[in-house]
Amino acid sequence: MNEFESLKAGWIDARTGMTPSLSATQLIERAQRTNRDSLRFQRGTLLILVVSFLMMGYLLLFYFGFRETLSHLGVGVMLGFFLLRIILEAYSIQKGRAKDYDTSATDTLDQERNYLKLRLRIHGFFTYLTLGMYTLGFLLLLPEFSRYISSFWMAAMVTSYFVPGIVLTLIIRRNVQKELRELRVVVALSENLAE
Repeated sequence: MNEFESLKAGWIDARTGMTPSLSATQLIERAQRTNRDSLRFQRGTLLILVVSFLMMGYLLLFYFGFRETLSHLGVGVMLGFFLLRIILEAYSIQKGRAKDYDTSATDTLDQERNYLKLRLRIHGFFTYLTLGMYTLGFLLLLPEFSRYISSFWMAAMVTSYFVPGIVLTLIIRRNVQKELRELRVVVALSENLAE
């Protein structure tokens, strides 16, 4: 049984009034381990975001050498909102590290709830905002691209933006849902221990 399933089973036992298979100390330790796993996932996400940002920045700023004002606006929107997403992920990691488990159960519960709310906002509103603005920036680049490449290659480029983007979004979404499920179990465990 993996850590998440073990933590969830202990929480369910505690909620149903059954003798928990793990002590409160063991449940707290497993909750902390789950949080460490969440932070590891976030660091991986941050690394991917930074590398993608650097590659995209190089391509958009130096390789393509856009000349039109609309294209410059598109590049600015794409890079600006991508950078915002990186900053938010780094902020979330900092908040995750700052959680203190040596406080009272109610303080720990408040920390866990606030952290879950932060992750929900980042994975919800801010991620959709970033994707939307990134797409807007991409669309602002198309008029200049259309001056240099044929209609066939324009269609191929637009297709290659949206089709893999949708597939990657679905894959990333699955991993995000796993992280949020684990954080919800930690919050529920903290609620149970605070009672």
